[in-house]
Amino acid sequence: MYVVNFNEREVTDVDMAGAKNVTVRWLIGKRTGALNYAMRLFEIAPGGIIPLHNHEEEHEIFVLNGTAKLIGDLEGYAKKDDIVFVPPNEPHGYDNVEGTEIFRFVCVIPLLDKE
Repeated sequence: MYVVNFNEREVTDVDMAGAKNVTVRWLIGKRTGALNYAMRLFEIAPGGIIPLHNHEEEHEIFVLNGTAKLIGDLEGYAKKDDIVFVPPNEPHGYDNVEGTEIFRFVCVIPLLDKE
C-alpha cells in the first residue's frame, strides 16, 4: 500500500497522431506495483483534441473538470462528474477545440505491456 500526490507522477505529452494539447500522467501502473489495472490522468487543454481512435482494451472514465465533445458513435458532451464507459474496439475521441477550460479525466484500463 502507498499514498502519493498525483503531482509526483511524470507528465508527458500524448504522442498519438492528431492529438493536440493533451497530457497524461500514469498514476498507477506496472512500474508502481499494480497487477491488474492502470489509472491515468488526462488533461486536454482548451483548443486540444484526442482524435478518433480505438484499441482492444475497455476504458472506465471519470470526468473531473471541464466539458468536451465526444467523437465517435456516441454524440454529445462529457462534463464534470460524468462517467464514460468505452467498450473494447469502439472508436472514440474527445474534442476540446472550442473549450475554455481544461478537460481533465481519470481513465482506468487493464494493464498493458506498453506502460
